[in-house]
Amino acid sequence: MRTCAVFLLATLMAAAQFPAQNWDTVKALTTGTEVRIVTSSHAIHGEMIRATDDTLVVTSGKGQEMFTHQEVTRVSIRKKGHRLWNTLLGFGAGTGIGLGIGAASEAGCRGWFCGLNTAAGGVIGAVGGTVAGAVWPTGGWREVYKQQP
Repeated sequence: MRTCAVFLLATLMAAAQFPAQNWDTVKALTTGTEVRIVTSSHAIHGEMIRATDDTLVVTSGKGQEMFTHQEVTRVSIRKKGHRLWNTLLGFGAGTGIGLGIGAASEAGCRGWFCGLNTAAGGVIGAVGGTVAGAVWPTGGWREVYKQQP
């Protein structure tokens, strides 16, 4: 049992350490991928055209630019955002939490107004969760290559 646990832990640790030193990762990027390339002298933001063993070609604000493998120190790609998913997830979680808090506040309630706290909690939670999900940061950059020192 311990051997399985140690093996599982080692596997998870190895998977978490993405080797960003492999140029093959850059060569595998598809045309049109949004990239940020860093060289020793400057950084370029543009779209991937192609990568070979020796070169990387991108389209930037200056037009088509070519870099040799040796001069590229880092390559990052823009992660796709999931704003709609975050908004829906926030709506669902907020509604559930609001309903739960509202229902808990009605313990021992008697009278015609029982259920109002639950409904109000659900509405407040839905609005708050939706707003939180919509403004939650999404996307960003992920480094896929870093030149070895």
